[in-house]
Amino acid sequence: MNKLVEHFKQLKKEERVMFFLIFTTIGNIFIALVKLILALILPSLWFFINAIFMIVLSFARFFSIRDYRKTKLIDDKEEIQKIGYKNYLNNGILLIVLGIMYFFVNVYIYYKGTNTTMHEYLTYLVALVAFWSIGSAIYGMIKYKRNHTPILKAVKLTNFANALTSIMLTQIVLLDTYADVKTYNSNLMNGLTGMGVGIIIIILGLYMIIGINKLRRVD
Repeated sequence: MNKLVEHFKQLKKEERVMFFLIFTTIGNIFIALVKLILALILPSLWFFINAIFMIVLSFARFFSIRDYRKTKLIDDKEEIQKIGYKNYLNNGILLIVLGIMYFFVNVYIYYKGTNTTMHEYLTYLVALVAFWSIGSAIYGMIKYKRNHTPILKAVKLTNFANALTSIMLTQIVLLDTYADVKTYNSNLMNGLTGMGVGIIIIILGLYMIIGINKLRRVD
């Protein structure tokens, strides 16, 4: 264990991030599989959607890690930049597609409802995972905000989008479990908030696509 810690300390900043992301991505896939199982047991459309969203973005992060490792084997700066920009662009397009799908799913939820009632202990677990996701995403974006490496920046933004959907799932679970249906229209609140999250994800994707020129100027 000590050797592992010492090895981690000797890594460069970017390599530390990727080292950390490998383990967090595996963790995200594990959580996504748990959500998928819960979606089948409850059953819950929202757990299913959140799990699929999480799995897709986790695989996108794996591709980012792969591309980053590939750049470490190349000395040609132009080729390295080409790989980085392509990865950044692909992640941006992916966010736009997922954001559009997420938006229209929430339009459906707005009219049909969610009905994601569950045991309070599971509710606390969902909330804990969600707030950990958003906290780690914000921490990564702030800590490495001056790092303009396209691949790393793509990972941070897709991670933030993933955290947003986890927060949205938490709201749905809390409202469906505890809210008084006579006082609160949970379908209205969940639908509108979800559509807002979808729009934010689309904006993140557009920001990535439009921001490629800015990254090139920085390089």
